[in-house]
Amino acid sequence: MAMSKHSQQGFAAVEAVLVIIIIGLIAFAGWYAVHARNTANKTLDSANQASQSTPAVSKNSKTTTSSSGADTASLQNDLNNINTSQSQASQDSASAANALNDQKNEVTVPTN
Repeated sequence: MAMSKHSQQGFAAVEAVLVIIIIGLIAFAGWYAVHARNTANKTLDSANQASQSTPAVSKNSKTTTSSSGADTASLQNDLNNINTSQSQASQDSASAANALNDQKNEVTVPTN
């Protein structure tokens, strides 16, 4: 029995299809990354433009365009209340920190 020798040259059809699929997957991953970045940038840009062009107003709030100082006085009163609350919170925080330091510095003396 004589064995015939066949030399393989080039790519087979299956190997060519695999190469095409791999290249397609790499191209799709690149396209998806670029598309996702562009979509995110467009969303951020539109959000930035919206926040800069119009003030944030809730649906239930009513806007008035009076020229009286009553609104300003009310806002100033609210601001003073907030500052007072923040000051009280700072004092409470300092008291708590001092209490923790006092507990940490306590020394127990053993009695015999």
